[in-house]
Amino acid sequence: MVGRLPLKIDIMEKSTDYILSILEVLKYIIPAGVVFGIVQYILKNFFDNEYQRRHIELKVETNKLITPLKLQAYERIVILMERMSPNNLIFRVSHPGISATQLKIALIQDINNEFNHNVSQQVYVSSQSWQMVRIAKEEMINIINTSYSSLGPNSVGLDLSKAIFENMMQKESIPTNLALEFIRKEFHLLFD
Repeated sequence: MVGRLPLKIDIMEKSTDYILSILEVLKYIIPAGVVFGIVQYILKNFFDNEYQRRHIELKVETNKLITPLKLQAYERIVILMERMSPNNLIFRVSHPGISATQLKIALIQDINNEFNHNVSQQVYVSSQSWQMVRIAKEEMINIINTSYSSLGPNSVGLDLSKAIFENMMQKESIPTNLALEFIRKEFHLLFD
């Protein structure tokens, strides 16, 4: 039994040395881990704040560039609606001696040309505004076609013009005016 005692002491000394070695390593690792964690937290906050600051700066800079384009888009859409309104459209396109068929074709062609010329403005306005513009265009073409279908085969442009105005008087509101009203409200919500 005596021979075993030094072996136990020897094992205890070795395990004590092992524990002391681990404690010695831990006294460097724990403070280094704490410092690393603090530095990581500080750097993460710094970079997050820097990202947000730059994001806000970019938004402000973008708004400086986009706002004039948005204003111009709303102006152009208002002009488009005014040019598509029945009064302006007929007086601009119609001329003496034109047949009803020629006037119908010219009116629809003018509406489509005006619309296609301004189609890029949809990028700068809301989808609801652009939908109103599209609906106004389609309804105006529908009114022209409906008015034309009520005419006889030998009708002249003046007859078609009268039929269009009569058709418009039967409606509660003019499609282009509805679109204009919506666009103006949206404009004032955004820029007032």
